[in-house]
Amino acid sequence: MGGFLLRKVGAALVVLVAASMLVFIGVRAIPGDPAIALGAESRDPALLAQIRHKYMLDRPVPVQYVHWIWLALHGDLGSDQRELPIAHTIVTRIPITLELAILSVLIAVLTGIPAGVIAAVRRGKPEDYAVTTGALVGLSVPHFWLGLLFIVWFAVDLHWLPASGYVGLSHPLANLEHMIMPAIVLSTGFSAVLMRQMRSSMLNSLGADYVRTARAKGLSEWQVVGRHALRNSLITITTLIGLQLGALISGTVITETIFGIAGFGRLTIEAVNQRDYGLIQGVVLVAATGYVVVNLLVDIVYSFLNPRIRVT
Repeated sequence: MGGFLLRKVGAALVVLVAASMLVFIGVRAIPGDPAIALGAESRDPALLAQIRHKYMLDRPVPVQYVHWIWLALHGDLGSDQRELPIAHTIVTRIPITLELAILSVLIAVLTGIPAGVIAAVRRGKPEDYAVTTGALVGLSVPHFWLGLLFIVWFAVDLHWLPASGYVGLSHPLANLEHMIMPAIVLSTGFSAVLMRQMRSSMLNSLGADYVRTARAKGLSEWQVVGRHALRNSLITITTLIGLQLGALISGTVITETIFGIAGFGRLTIEAVNQRDYGLIQGVVLVAATGYVVVNLLVDIVYSFLNPRIRVT
């Protein structure tokens, strides 16, 4: 187990280093003069030179990268155009997006997994067709359109829920009222993927020899499905959930923009629109780190669910 963990952690560190290089080089490849974007309202050469010196833009790119990554390892991602600490700005936005992502994953799991099991057990029956049709609709409907539709229905017409904004967890009921619509919208695509994957995994498990053996022993259908087929099918689903959580953390841009939620995704859009190079570097690096960490945790959990992969 120790060797397996060392290999996975080492691979994660390599990916993080490569991601940080790509982030740094990618930002430097954006057209325009970073010195002007960093707040120089005039084209005075002396002022531009002062800004370049302050942000080390007059140094070679490798030197800039080493300096930036050294500060990032100490929790300092620099300052944005308003001279506010980027790390502090990101830390205040991430919990909002994490809450939205976790809530959407929870909704997707509670709907997608049971629906996939029902579709597999009732293969070829009306329940199966209903689930597969619902999954196809969930994959096809764009989030921005569904979000606008929810706002019109539940906020404008019915006045059941607020149309936009965010309320902290200190007010649980108000927080849920503001987060339930965006969470449902964000969960639709993932719920559909879970339905399809769960159905496929369950069909494979239900046709396996150990399931036929369990039925031959006289176990009830519930025991066969719940204790044998479902348990083995959840190994693949666990991996899918972890990967999707990492993707949702960095992929909430559209949903947060539609519902006016000041989360990490919306911060990314703001950084790009303002051409804030330091903030862009910070948000992309944090997103990449989050994705790598989630993948590492998924690999560790998967190794406990399926010990055979530790020797591969």
